[in-house]
Amino acid sequence: MNAMGEALSRVLDPAALDACDKPRGRLVIEVPADWAGAVIEVVIPTRVACARCDGGGCEGCGLRGGHRVPGDPTGRLVRTRLPSALEGGVVLRILRPFGDDGAGIAQLHLEVRAGTAASAGVTWCASAVPEEPRIERAEPRAVAPPLGARKAATYATIAVALAALVAFVLGR
Repeated sequence: MNAMGEALSRVLDPAALDACDKPRGRLVIEVPADWAGAVIEVVIPTRVACARCDGGGCEGCGLRGGHRVPGDPTGRLVRTRLPSALEGGVVLRILRPFGDDGAGIAQLHLEVRAGTAASAGVTWCASAVPEEPRIERAEPRAVAPPLGARKAATYATIAVALAALVAFVLGR
């Protein structure tokens, strides 16, 4: 497998993502149910729980139970599109949420639940429903058959005519 294929498999293969030994943070947020499908921005707090141990402490977080996210709020801003269905909650796995240096976090597991209001630090950015394409009705019209079909019909007509001519000559 080439380097690009290996990189894609690490991004698209859930088992490869789970096997990643780099730090993973976890944040739970709520958004209004009608935000499903919308683009949102989330200001990640300066401390997030460890996604591996859920705050209990493990080797992935240095037994601290979480990860620090340094920087000002604009440096901790993550923009993402919500899925079109939020019933039961969803977990979005965001790779390198803060760029390549990642503030030490390789993955952010953003757990999104439908609620009555948005959690602190969560803002709606773009419409959940794209504009519907305009459908214009056209009058039906005759369409010429493709060139290949016309050639085949011409050759068939010539073959039938030749067969009739041969039959006429032999039948005399």
